[in-house]
Order: sequence, then structure tokens, then C-alpha cells
Amino acid sequence: MRILHTSDWHLGRGFHGAPLREEQSQMLATVCAEAAEHSADVVLVSGDVYDRALPPEWAVKQLEDCLLQLVQAGVQVIITSGNHDSAQRLGFGRGLMAASGVHIRSSLQDAWDPVELDDDDGGTVLVYGIPYLEPQLYAGALELERANHTAVITEVTRRIREHAEARTAELAGPVRTVLMAHLFAAHGIASESERSIGAAATPEQPLEHHEETLGGLAVVPLEVFSGFDYVALGHLHGRQRLSPRVRYSGAPLRYSFSEENQAKGAWLVETSRLAEDPDAAIAALDWRIGRPVKRLRGPLSQMLDPAVIEQWTEAFVQITLTDDERPERAYPRLREVYPHLMSYSYAGAAATGTHATYSQKLREAESEYDVVSGFLTHVRHRAPSEEETLILQQALEDVRSAEHQPPPREGGA
Repeated sequence: MRILHTSDWHLGRGFHGAPLREEQSQMLATVCAEAAEHSADVVLVSGDVYDRALPPEWAVKQLEDCLLQLVQAGVQVIITSGNHDSAQRLGFGRGLMAASGVHIRSSLQDAWDPVELDDDDGGTVLVYGIPYLEPQLYAGALELERANHTAVITEVTRRIREHAEARTAELAGPVRTVLMAHLFAAHGIASESERSIGAAATPEQPLEHHEETLGGLAVVPLEVFSGFDYVALGHLHGRQRLSPRVRYSGAPLRYSFSEENQAKGAWLVETSRLAEDPDAAIAALDWRIGRPVKRLRGPLSQMLDPAVIEQWTEAFVQITLTDDERPERAYPRLREVYPHLMSYSYAGAAATGTHATYSQKLREAESEYDVVSGFLTHVRHRAPSEEETLILQQALEDVRSAEHQPPPREGGA
């Protein structure tokens, strides 16, 4: 049996205010096409199907069309709810949909109710789907003293193992267990676009280095997943291999600039080969969907270099200028050649150096021109140009001349 492991579709999400409706439509079309090309029997979606509890109508329609296409192709789909989803809304009609091959796991009790699938070698694959479980809401139902993610997931996986052991004793042939979950796992690397569910990681500080005191121990140790043939995780947006059997598929689309270098795609899993060699049984599928994203940093002259423009003009770009003085009309000039400029900032010497406050500069001013020029320099991080200086001096001269004109006589001239 072949499993296509995906997650974090985030239907309805945009990118810094830009709509991603077309890109998300392309993403779902890619999922369907890849499932057909690789003869996948099952598609797993490990949480965050939608980006918010009340998704836009078009996102709901996109999901329906995708699921219908997969089912008509004979592919079964197993979905768990993520921290962005409304578990109740996503789970509506799940009993009816299960009959068509779409299985939704969105409640606590669903976690130890597996989807049973026939494997190619006469065995059985038990797929257990753990929805996102907020510890404060579910610790009591699980009779736990501590309300944190590790305690909750440890107890849920204990119950799953008990069920799997009992079910394995009843079944003939080999039995493989697949676990789906939406959470932070140790060794995972986070990006800026995941909604925090506790302590976050950075490339410099993976999750396993965070202390238990940060965020109520949101990091789940990999030992919790021992014993499962494959663990299909969701929540972190970069495709990652945490161990041979524990992996994040990542989000198929890039949802933040921090994801510019992340691997995007999915994992293709051949269940019958997992026992022999997990790494040989699992293949990475690389997808290029939507616009690339790029963070550019340097002086304006470099940003306006024709070669740089040609390479990134169609990308979502974030530009940080580093000129010693803030360039004139920088933003409109950049916007003209980078139509998808989503973020702009200045971090040159004038912005980062040590400067006197404006009030200090005002006290040091020796003339009216110094006051006006100092204000412009303070707010723009550059001194007035030669042309601007002439305009300012003329304006100040006109003001002085007006002050020395006699007042108009009442009743006219």
C-alpha cells in the first residue's frame, strides 16, 4: 500500500495580504495529480486543512472538489483537525463521509478508533489519527494531573497502543500501525507562519533545547512515538525527517518569508517495506507550487540591478535596504520593478547608528534652516538634497519677507 502524507494546507490563507486562492487551487490539483501518478491508495492530511475556524466559502468548495476527485479515483482520505481548524465544523458529516472513503478524526475518542485498510501483502494497516488536543481542554477527560502536550499525547498514544495490540491479536497476517498527529515534536524546526502552541524553535535553537518552563512543555519527545511503523506529523511547515519513522510533511505552499529555503512537497510511504528499511520505504516528493518567496538585503543599487530584478520580479519579495543614507523615493522605485513587494524596510547606518534625539538636535540648531533641515533628516534618515535645500531656503526667505510686510489697512487700500 502507498500512502501520500501531507498536512497544513491552510485553505483560505493569504500571503502578507495577497490572496492565494489560485495557488491553493493549484496545490490541491497537485495533490490529486501526485496521488494518481504514484498510485497512492491513501492520502493523509495531518491537520490545519483550513487556516481558520470559519474558512471562506471558496475554500470549502475547493476542499470538496479535491476530496470528490480523490474518492472518484479510488483513493481513500484520512484527515485530522489541526489547531487552525474548528474540530466541530471540520468533523460535520464525518459518519456519512466515511462510507465514501473520507475519514475525519476530530474528537478525542476518534484517536483510538483506527481506519483499517487492507495492505498489498494480505496484511492490515491501522491508521490512528490524533486531532489537535489543547491540553487545558483534554487533560481532565484523560484524568491527567498535568495539562501539557507531552502528558496528553503520552496518554493518548498509550491507549492507541493498547487498542492496536488487541486488534492485532484478532487479525490474520501482518499488521502495521500508522499514527497521525498535529503538534510540536522534538528536533523539529519551526518557521514564522505556524501559530504558536507553546515553545517555538528556530534554526539556531531546535525544539528539544527548550525548557519545560516555556509554554507548558509544548514539545513532545520522540520517544512518545516509539512502536509505530510510521508517524505522519503536521504543524511545522518545512518537510522534515525527525527519525526514520517520524516525519513532518510540511505545508505544500510557502506561507512566510522564513520558509524561502524549506523543502516543500510530501512523503510517499510504502507500508509493506517499512519493517525492512524505513528510509528505503519512504520517498520525498518535491513540489514547486505558487510564487517563490525571497528575502533581499543590500543597497538600493543592488536591488535595482537588472540581473537581480530579472531573477525575482515575479516572486513575493521582502527587501531591506542597507544604504548609508536612506535613498530618495526608494519604495516607489522598488515597487515599480518588484510588483509583488510585500515587505520593505530600511536598516542602513542612518537607521542603526547612534544618533541624538530630535529634541537634542532642536536645541543645537543655530537657524531656522537648521530646525527644518534637522527635522527632515531625523524623519527621513538623510539630509536634504541640494535641490531641496534651495527650496527650503527660498520658502524661509518668503516667510521672513511676509513677516516684515505692513498689515493691510482696514477698508481696503
